[in-house]
Amino acid sequence: MGTDKDNDILRPLSDSEVDELLDLYKLKFGVQNFHYLLFYNQRKWDRQLDEAKIGRGDPDYISLRKQFFTHRRGDFRKWGTYVSLHRDVVQSVSFFSWQPDDCPEMWECLEQTNRIEWTQGALLTNVDLGFCDRVKALAQKQGVLEMQPRQCFGMVLGHEEARKAEVPELLSEFDIRRLTDEDAAMVHSIWPNKGEGSLAYLRALIRFNHTLGICRSDTGELISWIFQNDFSGLGMLQVLPKAERRGLGGLLAAAMTRRIAKSEDVTLTAWIVAVNWRSEALLKRIGYHQAVVNEWIKLVPLTSS
Repeated sequence: MGTDKDNDILRPLSDSEVDELLDLYKLKFGVQNFHYLLFYNQRKWDRQLDEAKIGRGDPDYISLRKQFFTHRRGDFRKWGTYVSLHRDVVQSVSFFSWQPDDCPEMWECLEQTNRIEWTQGALLTNVDLGFCDRVKALAQKQGVLEMQPRQCFGMVLGHEEARKAEVPELLSEFDIRRLTDEDAAMVHSIWPNKGEGSLAYLRALIRFNHTLGICRSDTGELISWIFQNDFSGLGMLQVLPKAERRGLGGLLAAAMTRRIAKSEDVTLTAWIVAVNWRSEALLKRIGYHQAVVNEWIKLVPLTSS
């Protein structure tokens, strides 16, 4: 990893170039495309953080700072080639290109860059099924010994339909409210993805994203919650076991759907693991439909393999 990253094959994109990329993907694939939504959400976060006067290097908000790159000698305006690197609990990597003949520009980026932490537990997100075999072979070539690929459904609901989502009536024994900074530690204590930096990640999401929680009206105990994710959709829905089968998950998903749709002109989305039929059924009842099937590939770090 000693190579000077200034000479890396991945060239950082400026904010204005990311805006161009966002417009290109919107024109080519439409507003329901998950890569478009990734660009859209990051530029929204950039504006929010700038308004709050939070610097780009602030470690407490690094989880809200995706970096976008393209091929140093390529033309992203022609092929849409990009690689996104993101740091929260681990490095996450997203990439795409529509270049014909198997996207040679994109593969040169992935094969030659020194910026991707292949053997340190990176997560490859939203990987097009046509890219999966080759990127897994590349990971092995880079020294990865074990991978945990998960096929996921990208569920979608159009903006106008989302504004009209029906929210079930909340039982009188419960109250619904936004999450606060004080809730972060409790959510973090049972979050399966926690690790170094993850509490700061949750706090940043609570401060800048839409969130909702359901509490017992008598004690105020938080028993269920949902976050807006980094595609500006639904994520991290959790109902504690003691409160299951009360309809709280569906209520939160519907309420969050409407809340986001009424404050942002954006398609509503959710990623679910392909075998999670309960979540799929819950989302379909609200009106979501399956738009894409992709893989999320966790690269197991060498120290834990």
